This record gives sequence, C-alpha cells and structure tokens, in this order.
Amino acid sequence: MDEKLVEEMRKGSEADRILSNPVYKEAVESVRKGIVDAMASSPMGDDKTHNRLVIALQLVNQIDRNLKSYMQTGQMAKIQASGGAVQKIRGIA
Repeated sequence: MDEKLVEEMRKGSEADRILSNPVYKEAVESVRKGIVDAMASSPMGDDKTHNRLVIALQLVNQIDRNLKSYMQTGQMAKIQASGGAVQKIRGIA
C-alpha cells in the first residue's frame, strides 16, 4: 500500500479520535466561550484587544478545521485503499 495513503489514514484516525474526545470538545468550547465573553466585555474603543481576541478565535477555529480536514482526508484514503483492493480482486476474478 502507498506510504502516503497509510500516513493519511493514520492522521485521519488520530484526528477522528481527538475530535471525538469529550475532553477535547469541552476544552475547545471553553476556550471559544472565554474568547467571546472577553470580546463582549472589552471596551468599545479597545480595538487592539478586540483584534487580538478575533485572531485568537480564528486560530481556535482553524485548529478545529484542520483536524476535520485530516479526518476527512483519512476517510478518503481508506476508501481509495479499499478501492485498490477491490480492483485487484476484480483483476484476479
């Protein structure tokens, strides 16, 4: 099997495990809530703090998106790997 597919499947499985972990989910939601609460309580004219909080929120969201992307890529790699196995079986039959 192609080493790249194996690595994508490994990363995808690990990302799925992380995303499914209740502690991870709780931690991410807690961080998001903390950032949003800080945004809501920051003074209207404090653009510097607001901008930093927006960047922090974007970073948290990007980490989550990257993990989801790894998971989806891993799922596609599994399909591709199993499709290759099916093609080999069909070639034999």
